[in-house]
Amino acid sequence: MAVRLALVLCAAVGVVLGSISTSVSARQQGQPADIDLPPMSWTCPMNGVALPDGTMHADVYEAEKGNCPICNMALVAVRLDTIWTCPVHAVVAEKHAGACPIDRRALVPMTVAVSWTCAGRPEIDRTTPGSCPDGSATVVKYTPRPHGNHNPQHGGQFFMAPDNWHHLEGALSQPRLVRIYVYDNYTKPLTRDRMRPVEGRVITNAAAAGVTRERSVPLVLSSDGRYLEARVDGLTLPASLVAKVRLKADGPEHHFDFTFTGLSEEPPPPQASSAPVQTPTTPVQIPTTPAPVPTGVPARIDVPIPDTVDEIVAQIVERNRRIGELIDRGRLTDVWLPAFEAKELALAMGAHAAEMPTYKRTSLEPAIQRLLRAAWLLDGFGDLGNLAQVVAAYGDFRAAVSGIESFAQVPR
Repeated sequence: MAVRLALVLCAAVGVVLGSISTSVSARQQGQPADIDLPPMSWTCPMNGVALPDGTMHADVYEAEKGNCPICNMALVAVRLDTIWTCPVHAVVAEKHAGACPIDRRALVPMTVAVSWTCAGRPEIDRTTPGSCPDGSATVVKYTPRPHGNHNPQHGGQFFMAPDNWHHLEGALSQPRLVRIYVYDNYTKPLTRDRMRPVEGRVITNAAAAGVTRERSVPLVLSSDGRYLEARVDGLTLPASLVAKVRLKADGPEHHFDFTFTGLSEEPPPPQASSAPVQTPTTPVQIPTTPAPVPTGVPARIDVPIPDTVDEIVAQIVERNRRIGELIDRGRLTDVWLPAFEAKELALAMGAHAAEMPTYKRTSLEPAIQRLLRAAWLLDGFGDLGNLAQVVAAYGDFRAAVSGIESFAQVPR
């Protein structure tokens, strides 16, 4: 997602310029001596909030304390981390992948803010561990972030709307039955009242007598107000279709591309068990009302770095090929991972600058910056689910990779 890369991009530019980041450790009574804390980030408290002119406040991330360049509000400190939780039971918070103890579905990653509090003192919320007023040790607390959970809730394909607040999931629940679920920025389903003004249509291409014609089928609100649905006759797998959705009465119609290779699998109902459900002792604070707080990013991308420039370039070319395959298969929200891995590999080429001739060395940083920007575009457009925008961004990425390839086979 675009907000996912915003913070990583700032850190990446720092690496290019030679800055050094260090991990933070702290000692806390009653806990392991060395605790690896997530890095501190500085974000605007107005990120994603509607401004008076009707636009949304852009996501601002900085590596240092200061004021927001958009609204001039003081940036706030936050530590972001990834936990594993149940797709539809956010009360569960684990540090590792596994099975949900409630419905046995696989746990999914979710971005949370990490802070420390005291038992019985919820007003205490610190960014570092320490001691409480009574001398006891603080306890860690995980708070969900807006945009921190982009996991499908109904086995479909999940996208972020261009308004940076709504989220949308498309599912092929039954043969020829398309359902569209709409969520808020915490991936909570919209209430019936908020679903009423949402409207849209499903567009497909049908071939008859050698002629391809576009068909448009209206989306209708379900009787319980939980989703929109449309029955598209003649739909066969694999199926590619477009959903045009208007999220509010006076809003624009947004474009979302879906590719279904099979039916979407709904989560199973919770399984009855005689054993009690083991929930974590770590508090998970679920906001009842979305607050104007900054969005989150997942854990840092970790990719093995080869020893030579030629090997690094080969790995970047491989990521480029993988992105093309994902786009061909309609997996638009997955393109960010190989794009980010290519970014990390490109940044690692900076360590080999001294081995390059001068004319290569002076063009290395611009080449890396071009690939960083292309990765940002792929990530942002992939989350919006617009195939045309993703294809255009991939054109920029391929051009950036072609420039990176010129650094292979450098004479020693």
